[in-house]
Amino acid sequence: MTKRSHVTAFVLALALAGGTFSAAGTAAQPTAQAAQPPLENLALHKPYTFETPYPRDSHFGPMEDAHADEGGRQLTDGVFGGLAFSDKAYVGKLWQGYRTFKLDLGKPMTIQDIKVSVLQDVANGIYFPEEIAYSISENGKAWRYLGEVKSALPTTEKGPVKQTIAKTGVNTVARYVAIDIPVETWLFIDEIEVMGTRDRSGGKLKPNKAPKPPQGYPRAGSRQAGGIRNEVLIYTGEWQYQPSDWISFTKEDFKPYVSYVNRDMKRKDFMFDGFLFLPYAPLMDGANYGPTAGKPTNKAHFEQFLDRLFRDGYELGALNEAVKEAKAELRNKRYEAKVVIAIPYPRTDQSDFGDVDGDGISENLNVKEVGEAEALKNRLKVTKWYVDEVYKRWRAKRYSDLELVAFYWYNEYIAHQLSALDHQLVKQTGDYVRSRGARFQWIPYYFARGWNDWKDYGFDTALMQPNYFFHANAGPDRVSTIAQAAYANGMGVEIELSDEALTNESMRSRYYAYLDAGKEHRFMNRSLNAFYQQVKTLWKAARSDKPAEREIYDRTYQFIKGRYNITNAQELDAWQDEVWQDEVWQDEAWQLEGQEAE
Repeated sequence: MTKRSHVTAFVLALALAGGTFSAAGTAAQPTAQAAQPPLENLALHKPYTFETPYPRDSHFGPMEDAHADEGGRQLTDGVFGGLAFSDKAYVGKLWQGYRTFKLDLGKPMTIQDIKVSVLQDVANGIYFPEEIAYSISENGKAWRYLGEVKSALPTTEKGPVKQTIAKTGVNTVARYVAIDIPVETWLFIDEIEVMGTRDRSGGKLKPNKAPKPPQGYPRAGSRQAGGIRNEVLIYTGEWQYQPSDWISFTKEDFKPYVSYVNRDMKRKDFMFDGFLFLPYAPLMDGANYGPTAGKPTNKAHFEQFLDRLFRDGYELGALNEAVKEAKAELRNKRYEAKVVIAIPYPRTDQSDFGDVDGDGISENLNVKEVGEAEALKNRLKVTKWYVDEVYKRWRAKRYSDLELVAFYWYNEYIAHQLSALDHQLVKQTGDYVRSRGARFQWIPYYFARGWNDWKDYGFDTALMQPNYFFHANAGPDRVSTIAQAAYANGMGVEIELSDEALTNESMRSRYYAYLDAGKEHRFMNRSLNAFYQQVKTLWKAARSDKPAEREIYDRTYQFIKGRYNITNAQELDAWQDEVWQDEVWQDEAWQLEGQEAE
């Protein structure tokens, strides 16, 4: 995605008036023009479809019904809305990937301009789409891709404000129009127009192919994935309840993550090979590592996270010892524990971050105070300082059994509503991470802003959160939808669970829906996988003497090893007995994994 230009006062005024912004590279106009028939809206009162390519989400679908398209012709009725989102002229769409608008003009006509009128009202969660893609066809089968048109106004413009995002100068004969619009929160549209003439005076349509994103999951164990196959998220941070050190990991805490253990907590095999360390967001002083909650974090908070990570008896030090013990006890010594460390978000409302470059001046990251360009420069200073600090501490520790392979972008969406240059910060940070020899990783939430542009933003790998576990009204097809969207965009899928799965059968079934989808959609064996847990959920499951709770741990292990296909607890017990009677199985499993990695 190209760098956004600064919006001039003229452009802003034009947008407020509902102006149209033309795409670059539009058709040139002849110097001498014969009398041309006036352009008219060829789409007026025409029926259309406006749908997501995935099944309707049972959680978000009913929410958008509050702003439904009445009669299926509201977007071509010629009625424009005002600046209030409650205006009945608007049709609202909520998340679920993107929407494809398809229109049949009835017969081939000359199309000149295709216009989409949209609203932005940040306070109510309504945003302009980052870009809109346009295509036309004469027969509905062979299509000409006309390209994307970027939003001319940034999402930092709070609004309410309107603009028309248009593909102009088409001058081509076509009957069908298709428009792809990303929906990454609320999308509000009041009208779609196809301007042209009812003749065939335009140019002949020449079909072409739209560019496709990289397809397929990020390959497990690949260089792109930092060599990781299955990664577990490990949080560390302050905790106001007892025990106060709950969000910390000791060597014994890591034991059932590094190794698969039986019910007697004896090691039987290796388990996770990737460990993503993240800060627990809220801090006791009211600061928060998130982008907007609480008070903004500063240099001392970033250092506090690293101080916790690099303790000898906890986190990285504890993981190193747990790996050392496991390798001494288990027969296969080829196991490698790979570490990923989160980069906290340098917040755009922080005016006094602290001095990171030794010039005696505290870095001001506040976009409103220093402007976009200066804030970007200072925020990049922070991320570079942080990466350097991680490497300095890592070298000092000389861990014998850990490998630092990647950094992780902590914020789960590209925050263009906070900074129009947020994507540039991410991209340049990724470039710096790679210059130091590591990979750059990201796990956005469900269809979060920027999810399908992850590669343009400089990430080496990205996985998407289905959030099925946390949305009570979502159906199990949510995970399948995310698996399909992820595969189609070169991403992986995050697997999610919390402590509720231990005691609530319904929530346990939700967790197993992720594992089922992994087998069905084949990200179980093929993809880099990441497992989110509520601090120590899998640790609790491993230690539990309750069969239903312990089953969570055992099924997770089966999934990691690519052998997940058990449907009930009795079969699970039989499988365990069979596996551990065969002492040769470990070596065979590792030989298989080594062949797959190669």
